[in-house]
Amino acid sequence: MSHPMEKRSCPRAILNQIVEFECVDTVLGPPAEIRATGIGRDISDAGVSLLTNCLLHRGEVLTVHVPTGVEDAARSVLSEVKWIQPTRHGIRVGLKFIA
Repeated sequence: MSHPMEKRSCPRAILNQIVEFECVDTVLGPPAEIRATGIGRDISDAGVSLLTNCLLHRGEVLTVHVPTGVEDAARSVLSEVKWIQPTRHGIRVGLKFIA
């Protein structure tokens, strides 16, 4: 049974892999050439969360290159930054897959 405060609609699996991403659309103007990496924390059919040092903003659209489990292969997915949480180890972000 899920926790009453749980907002996730899909079960998540631990990812714990390097995830590359790039900014496609920003809320602060034209996208800069932002290409960065983070450590994927967990993933579901609806989205992924990761820990990064890249300053992102809620509403930004990213192309996320999610590891597929096959060596050196990744699937590119458009994602929207839904939440941001500063931590002692960087910035944790929640991304919703949009395409």
